Amino acid sequence: MVNSHDEIARRLDEADAARSARRAEAATTIGELARRHSTVAGQLAELERELATAVASAADVIDIAELAQVTDVPAADLTRWKEKAAKPRGRPRKRPATENARTRRSRPRPSHTEAASTPQTAALDSPASGGSDDTSAASPLPASTG
Repeated sequence: MVNSHDEIARRLDEADAARSARRAEAATTIGELARRHSTVAGQLAELERELATAVASAADVIDIAELAQVTDVPAADLTRWKEKAAKPRGRPRKRPATENARTRRSRPRPSHTEAASTPQTAALDSPASGGSDDTSAASPLPASTG
């Protein structure tokens, strides 16, 4: 049994030192591999852009099937690269709103009560047009007895 506080602290420091060394080694290895991955991924992306351009520019002199046959490159890969060259890169930028668009958006919309008093609805409510003041339109149909 360990009796001394100093002995316990020494043993904990040894255990922590070994764990810290393993953690530092793991972090260093993973950091280096991630940097290499990033570099290779960038190179691969550039190579795919070059392939896409080459396949697309050769399309007028050799078709995909023949190119696949003479290069032993799968037609699916050639087609994918050709299609990638045809697509625009990235998203199109959204144009900034014009002053008119900003003004239209900032104007409050009319509420239901305001909409009811528009000239179109006022004409429908007038007695001359047979609107809501016309009592004959509002009267119920006579009930049939028989």
